Amino acid sequence: MISPTGLGIRVDIEGDGNYGTSRGFRRHNGIDYLCKPGQDIRAPFDMIIKRVSYPKSNSSLSGIAWQKGKSTGRIFYFEPDLNLIGNAVREGDVIGIAQSVSKYYNLPNMFDHIHFQVNR
Repeated sequence: MISPTGLGIRVDIEGDGNYGTSRGFRRHNGIDYLCKPGQDIRAPFDMIIKRVSYPKSNSSLSGIAWQKGKSTGRIFYFEPDLNLIGNAVREGDVIGIAQSVSKYYNLPNMFDHIHFQVNR
């Protein structure tokens, strides 16, 4: 597996992007990888892009639902390449362009990132 952004895990004063860290009354169910808005987002491994997925309803933020064998998950906070929906991609293929999550939430101290998760 590669980092979808080529960068490390987000840790800032708004939160820790490692798996399982505290989010108040819940635990973070993914990993947040640092990014720069507008940069290419790459497939972290070979996968099938199942559909566009949204982290919040009524949101301009988007991402994908993916599948690899019996495993499924989501990647959020990027604009996916719609031509890839329903298709297999290889590790490292560009799958979309990073959005600015810090701008959306109006949290200037939050580092921009994408969210990667594996569903249970």
